[in-house]
Amino acid sequence: MFRKSLNILFERGLPNISVPLPSRNELCQFTLRPISDNVLNLCENLKLEDKGIDFVAVYNRDGIRIANSTPIQHLLQLRTFSIRINDTYYNVEVPPILSDEEERIESSERLTSLDDVKLKIAALYSALQIDEFKLSREQLLISKLEEVEIQLKPLDAIRLEIERECEIRSSYVAWGLFMAMGIQTGILFRLTYFEYSWDVVEPLSYFATYSTGLAALGYYLVTRQSFDYPTASERVYSKEFYKRAAKRGFDVKLYNQLSRLKDSLKHDLDRLRDPLSQHLPATRLASLESELAKMYLTNIPKFQPKKKQN
Repeated sequence: MFRKSLNILFERGLPNISVPLPSRNELCQFTLRPISDNVLNLCENLKLEDKGIDFVAVYNRDGIRIANSTPIQHLLQLRTFSIRINDTYYNVEVPPILSDEEERIESSERLTSLDDVKLKIAALYSALQIDEFKLSREQLLISKLEEVEIQLKPLDAIRLEIERECEIRSSYVAWGLFMAMGIQTGILFRLTYFEYSWDVVEPLSYFATYSTGLAALGYYLVTRQSFDYPTASERVYSKEFYKRAAKRGFDVKLYNQLSRLKDSLKHDLDRLRDPLSQHLPATRLASLESELAKMYLTNIPKFQPKKKQN
């Protein structure tokens, strides 16, 4: 029996654990979803990743096995647990997570009549109903947000790589234009001071200047944008980005829709946790949610963009 230590790190709001696989003795990172995953999902993911794993189980600090139906959220609240892979035990340390303090209902007023009792019961019932709605809605928002972030993670990696290549491409185009203008200046300089004279070269310089203005006008007629270097560089960058995205199968429309959905879910989650919204009725809280989040909150399995009808 060997015991080793593992740590859980939080990236983009999701806990990640790096586990050494026994077959190749290499680390493999697993993303944990606190709301929608349980211990069984973690064990199955480990077995799927390495066929050399015959037995996986999770134990608490007292050595008692944790049930497979235990949500990951409750597992992380233990702060310390161990994972058994075959005959090796790994001690897992969870970093401290700040959580909101539990609300307590305190009353120092004396109930002197039956009407006071009725008012207190009605207020307590309303508070419990709002808390139940907020808890269920918060879990639903967090679950959907986790799925959207998991879908965005590989797309973000591709996007960053494409952006880096497009920046290099636009820089090459700018330097190429600079070199062309430098060569033109050098040719006119040589013709003026070595080959001919300014009286002969002046018409050539006039036509070169006029051609540049004509090219700028043609650029405006084609793009409907005034010619300046930042705008032209941005246009080259944008065209190159869509070209490389299509070549690599990067769905720009899907990425934009997922990004907007992620922002809407985060906005609704922050508004639900806002102290100013704690005492609002459930119907009022539901009406404050964004339309984009309402459309896809019930579509938990996977976000699918709408297809255009021919």
